[in-house]
Amino acid sequence: MKAIKFISALALTLGMVACENYDLPNPPGQTNTDPAGYFENSGLVMVPVENTINLVEANEQNQFVTLATISELVNFPEGYNLEIDLQLGSDDNFSRSTTLATTIDDKKVTINPDVLNGAVQEVLTKAPGTYDLAARFAAYASRGTTRMRLGGVDATYCPEILSIRTLDATKVLEDIYYLVPCNASGVPQMAQAKKMNNTAGNGVSAYDNPEFALQFDVPAGSDYRFVIAPQSAVTAGNTTGVLGCNAAEGGMSGKLGESYEAGTVTINGSVLLTINVEQDSYTLSYAFEALWPFSGTIKAEKVMKLYTNNYINYTGVTAINNQWILAAQPDKNGDVVFRQSLDEEPVINENGITMTGLLVQDGSAPQIKTPVRGNTLYWVDVNLVQLTYSLSALQTISVIGAHNDWKLETAPELTPAKDLRTWTISDVELGGEFKFNCNGAWDFDFGGTDGANNVANTTYELAFKGSNMTIEAGKYDITLDFSAFPYMATFTKK
Repeated sequence: MKAIKFISALALTLGMVACENYDLPNPPGQTNTDPAGYFENSGLVMVPVENTINLVEANEQNQFVTLATISELVNFPEGYNLEIDLQLGSDDNFSRSTTLATTIDDKKVTINPDVLNGAVQEVLTKAPGTYDLAARFAAYASRGTTRMRLGGVDATYCPEILSIRTLDATKVLEDIYYLVPCNASGVPQMAQAKKMNNTAGNGVSAYDNPEFALQFDVPAGSDYRFVIAPQSAVTAGNTTGVLGCNAAEGGMSGKLGESYEAGTVTINGSVLLTINVEQDSYTLSYAFEALWPFSGTIKAEKVMKLYTNNYINYTGVTAINNQWILAAQPDKNGDVVFRQSLDEEPVINENGITMTGLLVQDGSAPQIKTPVRGNTLYWVDVNLVQLTYSLSALQTISVIGAHNDWKLETAPELTPAKDLRTWTISDVELGGEFKFNCNGAWDFDFGGTDGANNVANTTYELAFKGSNMTIEAGKYDITLDFSAFPYMATFTKK
């Protein structure tokens, strides 16, 4: 590959910024640190590509792909070489983006197809296909260990939408998989197939998250046998692509494969099956109806539990005093207790009230510390398959709505009880639609629906991020009760 070198005797405006120098050259697929300065009035014109970039064809032909061409370069500093970085974004706001070094070959700005494919996977998806991504370029003049940005500190060139046909996947995955019960002979009963849930949520590609899970019941004394089927097999009603199981010792996990016989569930009751179709693996475990976040000396009957509707994600409001552990039974010293994983440090968000981390079932691991000191109410979200957690402090709760023109700063605040299980306020003028918001913002809020025992629109079931509620005009005393699920809001008209 050839580097373009333009020489001009014209005077330039030079700006300097403080940073460390770095070594050149810059191989494709890598990026440099911040430039040492910039040339403000260097003139560069680039022309975007018009056709879809086909990475499959480029890879087969062992060629770099062209991203843009250089049509003009004036006022370029004498004795410097031109370098161009690609900034690739998932959308035109570059909400998710990455920066890649390119190679200039005979005025063509090019890049290795494998590198570009990896960038698409990083900012958008690992699923093979043709995608439109936002692109722009940053240009630099380099000489030795000095790299100066063209056009100014944040200048970019040739904004365009790149249509990219990504490389084919090494292994073909489908986005939907099913648990298929088998008869005593191990023959799949396709008509009884049960759809599994992607553990990262509905609509997520299996290429981006290949884990699926399903809760099902196994009667005591039964010999429950099963296979895993992709959507194509269930639709066709045949066994093409159906995966059997090769159990490891103990029978609670193993490998999936088309050559294996049906697997056997070795436990009874409520069972959770988790599969990874990329790694061809499966695990069996009990499916917990709720989780108990224990903090300090709190008794099980006082724990504000986390609840689930899919046996994967457990969420809820709970009070924590400085540190906590998570139990799968109303006994913090029971068989299944989760603590803070030592493999990865928890991360506290810049707002200082939100923390994320990893869980581990290890009695020697430390308790999970909280981002806010003291007894605090938190919204907690646990993924028990991926063993991740997030918690966000709910430091204030206010009632906001038509009564105060939905203004955050004037929403009346409720007062928490000592144990944080209930929050109250008296003599509030309400009327029309309303919600409960937390921390004087809209990051966390509760809406809801009329409760089963609703009398004159004064009792509501609360739902995190639920719909607006409506109440007739009047003055009310309000009580929020987080001690049991569903959470309730009670309004007593004065």
